[in-house]
Amino acid sequence: MAALACALTCAAQALDDPAQEMRAQALMRELRCVACENEPISQSSAAIAEDMRARVRVMVGEGATDAEVRDWFESRYGEFVLFRPKGKDLTGLFLWSAPFGFLVIGGLIAYGLTRRRRAGAEPVAPEDA
Repeated sequence: MAALACALTCAAQALDDPAQEMRAQALMRELRCVACENEPISQSSAAIAEDMRARVRVMVGEGATDAEVRDWFESRYGEFVLFRPKGKDLTGLFLWSAPFGFLVIGGLIAYGLTRRRRAGAEPVAPEDA
């Protein structure tokens, strides 16, 4: 029932151009609802999400690019509103590469330890001699 109500209200506000409406819908899936926090504005029923959807449609209808729409919302609500943050600093790179780096370091340590054990092992003399 709620989905039908949302579909009717969303359809009433839809852009006339189907290509623009598809762009607006795609952008709505990329923007986080600031009230719900883990829902895109396309699925949220919060009042602020309705306002955000309307703003996306207005901006797309006026000819704004996707980047301009994202930048506008980021300037207003912060980088949190983007489901795919830009990652301007090296923190994201470090967080993604650190586990792989630790895996390589651990592998090198294990290789060095096994090689040292093999080199330090004394040959066993036969008991018959």
